[in-house]
Order: sequence, then structure tokens, then C-alpha cells
Amino acid sequence: MKSRRINLYLPVITYSAGLLFMLSVVSAGSVSAQKNDRQKPVFNISAGLTTMYDDNILKYSDKYIERFLNREDEGRFHIRTYDDVVLSPELEMSASYRFIRKLNTTFTAGYRFTSYIVNSNKSRSYLNLGLRQYFTKKASVKISWDYIPDFYVRHFRDDDWVGIYGYTPETFKPFSFTKESYGAELMNTFFKNTRAKLIFEHASYYYNSHFTEYDCNNSAWELNIRQTLIKGLKLEAGYTFTTSDAKGSDEPGESKQSSDDSDGSFEEDAYLIRVLWELPDFQKHRHTLDVKTEFSNRYFTSEKSAVLDPLHAGRVDKNLGLNVTYSLEVSKAVGIAFFYNWYSRNASSLAEENSLFVSEEKDYGQSQIGLSVSYNMKY
Repeated sequence: MKSRRINLYLPVITYSAGLLFMLSVVSAGSVSAQKNDRQKPVFNISAGLTTMYDDNILKYSDKYIERFLNREDEGRFHIRTYDDVVLSPELEMSASYRFIRKLNTTFTAGYRFTSYIVNSNKSRSYLNLGLRQYFTKKASVKISWDYIPDFYVRHFRDDDWVGIYGYTPETFKPFSFTKESYGAELMNTFFKNTRAKLIFEHASYYYNSHFTEYDCNNSAWELNIRQTLIKGLKLEAGYTFTTSDAKGSDEPGESKQSSDDSDGSFEEDAYLIRVLWELPDFQKHRHTLDVKTEFSNRYFTSEKSAVLDPLHAGRVDKNLGLNVTYSLEVSKAVGIAFFYNWYSRNASSLAEENSLFVSEEKDYGQSQIGLSVSYNMKY
């Protein structure tokens, strides 16, 4: 527990230090600009507001939507509606400077707050810091840090409390986590119109005291290629391999193998296809259409029996996602975008006797439709 308390303060310290460093860069740049205009930093502030309707905020299966509507499972549903309207203001600041010859070094810091209008317990914050350094005009490396202080998923039954109180409302406990991730990215453009990215991310999830067996470390490798086909039309493809190593135990002295707790470890193959089309100007305004689809197979690697770990033993998730965005540049500073997102999960189990149970628990469909407005200021 001691290390976890320290970890909660680390993001605040890191974020503050990053902001101070950015400000010092800007200040130093302002002074040195009188000596060398080419080294004057470029400071950018971007503010945005997104609003959307989400028809399944907790990713419930049909089974649990029906139970919610019928007011069953007392203690499970700590929401007023299973859908909601979401508001997300965000702010990003960046400072670009030329430390290495005439090559850009860019620092970024961002904050976003996602607010659920009806179900405020789903609201959450996001923090991020980034540094990108170009080594040629086309090649760069980026390092990043992202932090979510508290992400509420939903209420689940805590099996440790069932042994004490039985199947009562009191045994439903909040399932939430803190997430901290670090990333590194290599990017280069080949043959003039082929952009390639190699990305690595390490993420740590720390769950609340009721579900510490789900604490895990995730590692992901991604290869992404974007190719310009003709002027204004680009095709993007990507592959990501992710491994998740969950703690799988919640008592001192226990191991993943000896405990009777869930093991959420998994391996995942994910694929991305994306089309970006810059449409002919509309009354001298730029506008684009962005269509992206993602599909993945997640294989849970729990070695426990389907009796001991029914939600994970032999489980396979097939996930699909579709994102469609139309963006319009109103002016050089203002942009608007309309978007539609659709997500689906079909879960099954290699243990045939458990497959229907897993499907009823974990299948879901989700649609989101919304509008975002952004304002950029550069000086």
C-alpha cells in the first residue's frame, strides 16, 4: 500500500514539473529571440469541447439492461440511466523549440475532463505529457505519459464478502481503477508519401481495495503505416499486440496459481484500417471525412478451471469498432467535427459448458453520436 500512495502523488509532481519546464522554455525563448529569431519558440494553446450521446455508458449486456429496467439485482446498479449525455472540455498546450540545429523539439501538456450529466459517478479526468524530438525533417521520436486518477467501471459482486453476508445487496462493490502509462514512438516518412510508426506502451492499472486481484501491467507494441494514395486520400493500416499480466490474488502470501481469485490476464491481436479523405473545399473551407474500423481478438490466459474462474477461463472476446468523423475548418483557428462511434463485443469460452454464461455476461453493443468544437491559438 505504501508504494501505491507514493504513486498517487507522482503524477501531480511530474505534471507540475512538466508545466514549469514548458514555461521556462517559453521564457528562455522569448529572451533569446532577440539574439536569434530562428530560435524563437512557437507556443500553441488548443481548447475544445465535445458533447455526445452514449446509449450504453457501462457497456452492459442485454441481460443486465433488462435487469436494470426491471429493477432487479438490488445493490448492483448505482446509476439512474444506462444511457447519458457526456460533456468533455479539454485543454492542450505545446511549445516548440529548435534545440538541435533547425529541427523541432515539441513539449505538450493536456487535460481533459469527461462529465456525465446524469450519472456523475462515471465522470473522470485525463492528464498527459509528451515530448517529440525530430532528428531529420521526416524522422522523430516521442515519449509520453498519461494518467487517469479514477475510472469507475461499474459495481460487481465481491466474492470475498459473499462468504460473510451471502448474496445480499451489500456484497456489490465499486469496480474502479487508477491508470498510469508510459509510451515511446518512432516515426518516419519513407518514399515521400509513406509514414510509418512503431509504438510501445506500458500501462499499470491499480484497482480499488475490493478488487486488487485485477491489478495488472499491460505492454503493447503497435506498427502503423499511412500511405497517400492520391492527392487528398490516405489509407492507414495498423497492428497491435498486447499482453496483460494480472496479479490474480488478493491475500498476503498468495500467488496467482494458489489463489481462488479471478485471473484477468490476456493476449490480444488488434487490427486497424482507416481512410482519410480531404474533400474538395466547401466555400473555401477545408473539410475531411475520417472512417476508421478496428477489430481484435482477446484471448484470456487464466490457467484456472471454469468452475474457479468462470469469467476468464478459456474466454475469447471478439471486439469490433467503427468511428466516422466529418471535420470542417470554419477558420484558421476554429474547427467543428461531427462523429459517430459504434462498438461491439462477442464473448465466448473454449469451455463449452461455460460459453453461454460468458456470452450473457460480457456481450454488448454501444453507439455514440456527438459534436466537437475546437479553438487553436498560436503565437
